[in-house]
Amino acid sequence: DNLQKYNLPTPESVFTLDFFRDNPEPFCNLAQELLPGRYLPTRTHHFCRLLEKKGLLRRMFTQNIDGLERLAGLSPELLVEAHGSFA
Repeated sequence: DNLQKYNLPTPESVFTLDFFRDNPEPFCNLAQELLPGRYLPTRTHHFCRLLEKKGLLRRMFTQNIDGLERLAGLSPELLVEAHGSFA
């Protein structure tokens, strides 16, 4: 698991305000790893864009904050980014 290096009490701790107040470093390091430009869209992201081009995609829901859907070219008006994004 990629959060082991942060020595967290639970994986969710990195996103809690109480943990952040005591130790902001794990969140800041994780956020830096997720900043746009570090990763590229996958085939699945591009497939979703193809569905949009063909008029078959009505809405794209994501819990990811990496912005890869936008980078793949999906229209912002079709995106529902449940947890926000770095975009």
